[in-house]
Amino acid sequence: MRSVTGRKNVAEMCADLLQDESNLSGAWCEAAVWPQDTDEARDYIEKCSRTGVKLTVSGGLTGIAGGALPEGGSVISASALKDIRLLDNGNIAAGAGVIIEELNAFISANTDGLFYPPDTTEETASVGGTIATNASGADSFLYGATRNWVEGLKIILPGGKLLDIKRGTDLFENRKCTHPLLGTIHLPPLRSEQPPKNAAGYYVQPDMDLIDLFIGSEGTLGFIVEAELKLAPVPEYVIDLAVFPDNQKSFWELYDSLLHAPEPLRIRALEMMDDRCMDFLRSHPGELPLPPEGALFCLLLRAEADSDEHLEETLVTLDDMLASSNSNPETAWGGFEPSERKRIKDFRHALPEAVNHCIAESRRKCPSIHKFGSDGAVELSRFEDYFARVTGILEERGLPFVIFGHAGQGHIHANAMPENPRQMILAGEAMREIAKAAVEMGGTVSAEHGLGKLKLDYLKLMYSEDEIKGMEAIRRVIDPNLLFGAGPNI
Repeated sequence: MRSVTGRKNVAEMCADLLQDESNLSGAWCEAAVWPQDTDEARDYIEKCSRTGVKLTVSGGLTGIAGGALPEGGSVISASALKDIRLLDNGNIAAGAGVIIEELNAFISANTDGLFYPPDTTEETASVGGTIATNASGADSFLYGATRNWVEGLKIILPGGKLLDIKRGTDLFENRKCTHPLLGTIHLPPLRSEQPPKNAAGYYVQPDMDLIDLFIGSEGTLGFIVEAELKLAPVPEYVIDLAVFPDNQKSFWELYDSLLHAPEPLRIRALEMMDDRCMDFLRSHPGELPLPPEGALFCLLLRAEADSDEHLEETLVTLDDMLASSNSNPETAWGGFEPSERKRIKDFRHALPEAVNHCIAESRRKCPSIHKFGSDGAVELSRFEDYFARVTGILEERGLPFVIFGHAGQGHIHANAMPENPRQMILAGEAMREIAKAAVEMGGTVSAEHGLGKLKLDYLKLMYSEDEIKGMEAIRRVIDPNLLFGAGPNI
């Protein structure tokens, strides 16, 4: 097993383990290991359990909440766990270190017309990392988050025991589940209203499946070594479309129509960019086409069709919807050909890339500068009000910002781009106010990125003291010595 010991050696020889997309600084550890298989991982975790060395789980390091960054102890990386194989039941088994790009390539080469629906934005994210955060991408509007596609997990628990768990095998009943390796786990008091999309804290639902407790647990309950994943049939046609309304009324009318679209329209993704996104892209031109002149907002949608007839019905329905909302079909981009779909994908990715470039430029002048991003979501009925409130919070502070995100799930990312230390303070205040606003509207402070270390204090905005103590109690049952997660955690 590859290993590096000594704080200085880790910093010099594997500095990549000490940084992720969160831009948090100050991560450190005394050792790092890369187990090649389950046995090596079990032996090392058992040793750390005996000696009291805290562990931080590391995957593809694409997270933006700092959950994989250590504060002492040792890092155990899943990056060498690369086994992939087809199972007799039609599912696929993938090691935790397999990255999504590798997984998709394997599925394409070894199955007949199947795909893995969770469409994570980062294709270099690892299977283990996407499960640990219950990652979701644009296509989660139709297909749901990673949780919906996980049928089994192999997890090394504190002490080195291997938990091999299948969906449907162990269920909670009356908020209680007893397992021979875990003991009896009690769920904390349940809220009367659960946010529809939530990645803050442990997953807690009435009569839930035990496997779902580990999905989204952010590396605090064990070390995932392998997952069994479901696949789905590839649709005959996938249509990507970017629509550019020239006023807010048209935008919200079209959004509402698409949100409640009946058959034949089968929408797979529904995302948005606000007016500041349009202005920002125009002021930071790259190789991609600029938004059409006069475009105020952008709605990005993806739809599926099962046949030539269904495709024709879908295209006619979309044309009718654009016309009825006074959105000009002539300015829309898209189609079902690979080149047309790639244009939309590249346009979608151009915005965060331009934001990151802008932050990098500001950091050259002031090294402490970094981006601030929100991850809240609310019920769809509150989404328009939430968007207006988020916009107001940022405008009041005079911050440069853009807002984009998963409109079909009431989930937006407000990106503040501070240019000086004063704006850094204001951006931090704004993000907290935005998180509070989501909670006040019955939503969540984090819908997909998790809390990590960056936003752990937001937990208290959303949950009562009893609910947080209940989550802590769950962790204590599974990991009584808090082996996993060096630094602040639940």
